[in-house]
Amino acid sequence: MQHIIDRQINQVIAPTKPFFSLYNLAQLSFFLFGIPNNCFGSVDVTSDCNLRCGHCYFFEQDLPAELTLEQWKIKFDQMKSDGFRFFQCAWVGGEPLLRPEIIEYGKRYFKYNTVTTNGSIPLPDWKDVSWYISVDGSRDCHEKMRNMPGLYDTIKKNIEQSEGLKITIAYCVTRENFMEIEESLAEWSNNLKVRNLLFSFYTPIRGLNDNLWLEWAEKDRVIDFIINKKGKYGNFILNTERALRLMKSDSARLVTENCIFAAKSFAFDPSGIIKYPCMMGPKADCDRCGCVVPFYLRSLTDRKLVVRDTTLAVLQSIRHRIKALFITPAAK
Repeated sequence: MQHIIDRQINQVIAPTKPFFSLYNLAQLSFFLFGIPNNCFGSVDVTSDCNLRCGHCYFFEQDLPAELTLEQWKIKFDQMKSDGFRFFQCAWVGGEPLLRPEIIEYGKRYFKYNTVTTNGSIPLPDWKDVSWYISVDGSRDCHEKMRNMPGLYDTIKKNIEQSEGLKITIAYCVTRENFMEIEESLAEWSNNLKVRNLLFSFYTPIRGLNDNLWLEWAEKDRVIDFIINKKGKYGNFILNTERALRLMKSDSARLVTENCIFAAKSFAFDPSGIIKYPCMMGPKADCDRCGCVVPFYLRSLTDRKLVVRDTTLAVLQSIRHRIKALFITPAAK
């Protein structure tokens, strides 16, 4: 359940947004002034799940009692009275769709919402949220990791039965599935109900076997491969190139040792208590973090990187325009 990335990521990156959209203005604000506390965060809707995935971080945490819907109402109202920033929330778990009433009520407080689900339950007709459905590789690989035969076809059925929902496939790259990235991109990019695919990487968890972890040199090659594939698939790959570069071995520790997400976000467990250092809990190996959020947030706020990449993009655009001027009609 690393794929706790929320509508914030999806809309900021989306190329179809108008220039003066709230998200572009927010991105500019983050660049100029930094990210305010509690703009981003997550709520563990439930401790329950209908799957038991061997690589899941969630069940290596303490599993407290769950707040009732009425208790969540009281908590959200108190947060509102305290001036809490209700900007973005990722509704996670467990399997959050086992308690849809919590999301249906709570999402009205936030400007932007995402729901991260294993896809085994039909999706409610919530067009005001972004859906992240975990699919880690091919049918055989995914069902082996999720310990549920038939799950892959159930996911595809639930996607096909949806109408007008904003669906992203969340692909957690591991040693078991990194060779299936190309196959998955080809399949899901041809599914008209799916608008994006987002890559994260497996984060080792204390208490679990870390044989799914890709060593740094291997991970760097996979990241280069994904960056290369953006040339073919464009913004269907939701990760930005800048954020992907930050995940490589020469940059990753600099990001995770000063994790913006851990410092600035909120992460409520099912009892409404803040989890530390982030939604993945205290057993996550932050030095080998594969969650995309810290790297994405750094990519928005590192001024040197933003200025450099923007300058290069402008120069490249100018070169293309100049080159086009000297191409004869016959050559065109």
